[in-house]
Amino acid sequence: MAFSSDLIDKYKSFKGYTQDKQVLSDVENLHQGNLSKIRKGERHLTANQVIFIAENMSIDVKEALLQLALEKSKSKEESKIWNEVIKKISAACAIVGLCIGLAAEPESQEAFN
Repeated sequence: MAFSSDLIDKYKSFKGYTQDKQVLSDVENLHQGNLSKIRKGERHLTANQVIFIAENMSIDVKEALLQLALEKSKSKEESKIWNEVIKKISAACAIVGLCIGLAAEPESQEAFN
């Protein structure tokens, strides 16, 4: 999995950057050596780096950290567990959204009567 590398690319695109070195100047403790290892899949962003990028892009920090944990998994069993956690959270969010939608529906139906 290449979450860290993909997140860097998304950040680069979000900021309109054309070069990796522009990202390096934004993200604390990220230097060319680290970035090169991230691109090769030998290293990952730190949690603080992921938080910084996610907050700047206005994406869900919790989801980003879960994806980082999944990327850092050292075994198939650990990876499987993180995938299950992510699926359960996604399912819970979908259920909450559905409930909110259903709760709002009667009001919208009354407006048409």
